[in-house]
Formats: sequence, C-alpha cells, structure tokens
Amino acid sequence: MIDVHALHKSYGKTAAVGGISFAVGRGETFGLLGPNGAGKSTTIQLILGLSSPDSGSVRVDGDLRPTDPAARMTMGAAPQSLALYEELSAEENLTFFARLYGLAGTQLRKRVTWALDFAGLTDRSRARVKTYSGGMKRRLNLAVALVHEPQILLLDEPTVGVDPQSRNHLFDRIEEVKAQGCTIIYTTHYM
Repeated sequence: MIDVHALHKSYGKTAAVGGISFAVGRGETFGLLGPNGAGKSTTIQLILGLSSPDSGSVRVDGDLRPTDPAARMTMGAAPQSLALYEELSAEENLTFFARLYGLAGTQLRKRVTWALDFAGLTDRSRARVKTYSGGMKRRLNLAVALVHEPQILLLDEPTVGVDPQSRNHLFDRIEEVKAQGCTIIYTTHYM
C-alpha cells in the first residue's frame, strides 16, 4: 500500500527526515514513534504529498505518487492540528469534507450518518464544533479522515491533549477501522 524509500527532507540546514525507508502492506498498522521534532509529522506530510522530499520516493498502492488524484482518493488523514471548521457543526464539517472527495446524494448522507455515529456525535451533530470538548474534536477529526472510506489512514498524534477516556475511545475506533482492513500509519511520542 505505502512504500517509502530513502526519504530525505530538510528545512534550510535542519534535517527533518534523514533517509527513512519502510513499507506498509494492505491492512497493516505501522507506527512512527519518536520525540517531538523527530520528523514524524514531516514524514506524514511527505506521504500525503503535502510537501516534496529533497530526495527519495513515496509510492501509494503500487506505483502511484502521493500527488496523483487516484492516490489522494485512497488516503485519509487526521493531522495533529485539528482540521475542523469551528463555526460549523459536526454534520456540516463532515458534509463539506465528503463533498471534496466527490460524495453526493444518498452516498453522502449515508457516510455522514456513519461518521457521526462512529465519532459518537450523533446527539451533538448540529452543535457548533467550538462548543465541543477536546476529545469530541479529536473524534470528529478522525471521522473527517474516514468519511470517504479511504483504504489508508494516516494519524498524526491523534490522542494529543485528550483525557484517558477519550484516548481509549479513539483507540477503540481505530481498532474498528483496522478490523475492516484499512492500512494505518500512526505517529506518537507516547511510549
């Protein structure tokens, strides 16, 4: 599913990623563990095609580059910095992001309903995100990453800043996704 080969990325004279290589097969979970500043988030950005490597390569689902539209459709990402519109509701956020992936009509409604249930936010689906707790926002962030049913899920510190109960809820949801055969790349600094 994901093949990373000799990836290098620097910002000025600072090396963020220094030659990392790994492969993650279909349905596997792969963890990037390291302290803050180790290059985990940069690696995720390179896999997603949000940044270009100085050298090395990333291939998705065979021979696709991360910037190929077909590759982008197979990936969902929950970044460390929440990717949510605080003035919108959970339902509106999910609908917006689902439409970016081309969902419409019955399929759109079905996936938004699924995502709200998955995140445990059905009862608060129309409340503005700015009224949510940190754990609720993290769950919604994960649901946004999954609303289009990606084959690959990239999670960058998905439990940062949440209480133990919310962390366990997120881990349970991630296990559900894994059980459905999704390939997962997970970054964390927790050991």
